[in-house]
Order: sequence, then structure tokens, then C-alpha cells
Amino acid sequence: MNSSVEFHDSEVLGVHQLSDDLGVVTLNAIVHRSEGEPGFSPSDSGVQRVRLEIAAMRVDGDVGPLPAYIYEGSLSIEDAIHDNVIAFPMRTNGRTKLTVVLSDDARTVCVSGTGIAISAEGEFRFIERFVP
Repeated sequence: MNSSVEFHDSEVLGVHQLSDDLGVVTLNAIVHRSEGEPGFSPSDSGVQRVRLEIAAMRVDGDVGPLPAYIYEGSLSIEDAIHDNVIAFPMRTNGRTKLTVVLSDDARTVCVSGTGIAISAEGEFRFIERFVP
């Protein structure tokens, strides 16, 4: 089964610096699961707690009050930009930058680092079946 996280309408629950070497962004994420390409092939959509561990994490911008919904987001790894949808689980090294626009006040937060690991923390809660 292939899975992806859709940033739009996912909810940022926390942004925490655990040490100089590691930070964590926690989401109640919109997740698509499919035997094909999630979000494009027939897939199940739902909500799942997802953990983004970012090596050497640095936060720029006003995180502000949380939780907050994501209106738009992207993840850059080296020169590749993933707009709105990223595969998970994932673990990779390289220049990493997560950019999200949050809440009603459209505040922008950029979280950068030297690598990222994306994993599920909770169970998938089904919302709907997507059929293109």
C-alpha cells in the first residue's frame, strides 16, 4: 500500500526542538492510501498523526498558536520541490525545507534542516473513498 500526506487541510499540532541535532513537527495529517498513486488512483482518504523528524532543525517565521490548519505547504529536499503532497514513510538526508502557510492570518513558517524522516504515530482514521 502506498501512502502520501496532503499538506492542505492538515493540522500542525506542534513544532519542537528536541536538541541541537533534532526537531519534530507533529501533524494531524490528511493521508491518502492506495495500491496505485495516492490522490490520483482510487484511494482511501483519512486523518493520521504523522511525525516529521528534521535533523539540525531551524524554524523561521511566527509559529503562533497551535493547533493551526495548513492552507498550503511544500517540502523541498535538495533541488526537488514537493508541492502539497509527499510520500510517506520517508527518510532522506540533504538540504530540507518545509514551508507552510497557517491559520486565518496566513502566517508563513519555514522549517529547515539537513534531513527528514516522516513516520506515522497513530492509526489511520478513514474519512472517504476517492475515485478519480
